[in-house]
Amino acid sequence: MMKLFDITEKYGKATYAYPFEPYKVHANFRGQPHYTYELCIGCAACGIACPSNAIEVKMNDTQDRLIWQFDCARCIFCGRCDEVCPTGAVRLSDSFELAVKFDKSALIQRGELEMQTCKCCGKPFTPKRLIGFAAQKLETANLLPGRFEEAKEYLQICPECKKATAVKNLTTGVDMIVK
Repeated sequence: MMKLFDITEKYGKATYAYPFEPYKVHANFRGQPHYTYELCIGCAACGIACPSNAIEVKMNDTQDRLIWQFDCARCIFCGRCDEVCPTGAVRLSDSFELAVKFDKSALIQRGELEMQTCKCCGKPFTPKRLIGFAAQKLETANLLPGRFEEAKEYLQICPECKKATAVKNLTTGVDMIVK
């Protein structure tokens, strides 16, 4: 027994006093993902990348809001959501104590984003924050003078209307060539 005390004295303790003092995790520890609503643009990259479907991104019944929902009970802490988020809205934390009493809803994080309506048809098609993010990225692009406003207007049109406009422009262009 004394030999064990001597070894402990020489090398130090190999265990932690975890319940009585906080457990210090390593720098690359993958804990519970933390969602920062203010940074979310609603791109749905995290929901697409999540292999366990713990992150769900869908529109509500009235189609005026995009609902982002994270269910920590389904999460496998792989870190894919952290890797693909362009704004850092989802980051892995060092939190690992996820026990809850009787109510699993405490493990769910949720956010709602307002949708942008199409300037042509009036249907909602993408979150307004995503349009703002794309416009912000366009500002840093090297566009010709006057083209930035045109590109910004183009962002506010849904893909179906963009496709219809392109087809219309192509067909009128073909008619002009034939004449």
